[in-house]
Amino acid sequence: MTTSMNEYIPRFLNVKRKVQETGDTYTIVLDETSKAEPGQFFMLSVPGAGEAPISVASGTGRELEFTIRSVGKVTSAIRERDRIGVRGPYGNAWPYDKYENILAIAGGIGIPPVRSLIERMIDKGRGERLEVLYGARTPEDIVYYSLIDSWSSNMRMRLTVDRGNTTWKGNVGFVTSLIGKSESPRNSAVFIIGPPLMMKNAVAEALKSGFREDRIFLSLERRMECGIGVCGHCNIGHYYVCESGPIFPYSSVKQEPELFL
Repeated sequence: MTTSMNEYIPRFLNVKRKVQETGDTYTIVLDETSKAEPGQFFMLSVPGAGEAPISVASGTGRELEFTIRSVGKVTSAIRERDRIGVRGPYGNAWPYDKYENILAIAGGIGIPPVRSLIERMIDKGRGERLEVLYGARTPEDIVYYSLIDSWSSNMRMRLTVDRGNTTWKGNVGFVTSLIGKSESPRNSAVFIIGPPLMMKNAVAEALKSGFREDRIFLSLERRMECGIGVCGHCNIGHYYVCESGPIFPYSSVKQEPELFL
């Protein structure tokens, strides 16, 4: 592979807004229009802190947004009005244009790449072809609470939490428990993103519900450092997640022993 040094050089963008979504999760809006497709990712860097791979959270053609959980040095260092380094977009996208209907299943912080899918399909007039199942640990951990009502008027969305509280009136249980209640998988594909155990169980339920292995797509997260298939840190079997993914059909990776690690 021939790699230009320019691919490692970020452009610097302003953080126009920073919105707190939950206790440990926030969204930043940058001063650029997104050219990324749903499911792709960027490398974001903060001088003196480092660089981290983050999936795009906004639809193509909208303001470039990322929703980030504060879990390390880079993700805890971003402030409103900062200038941060941005490389990308990298990787492939959800193949939403190839199927008549899409069932997207998101757990926890897996919802941002699904948000970009929601906005893209709504913008293209295909929202009625999308159903989203979203699970969070508690009602307080639900991301995009303020957007969910507006989405629900254009597509189908069902929420669940692992543990409810005295004010929660919605479903309680793992997000995988909702899969069997979804519409027929005929002419449909299922997109899955979330913690490894949730993804493993979601695949099992999707197969049980009649989805074919080649119509189940997983967004895999690995330790991506370069974003362009050079450093080798993100390999799974003979694939580099940053280059061949992060979206993979289950049929192509099901034999990899480290798939759900």
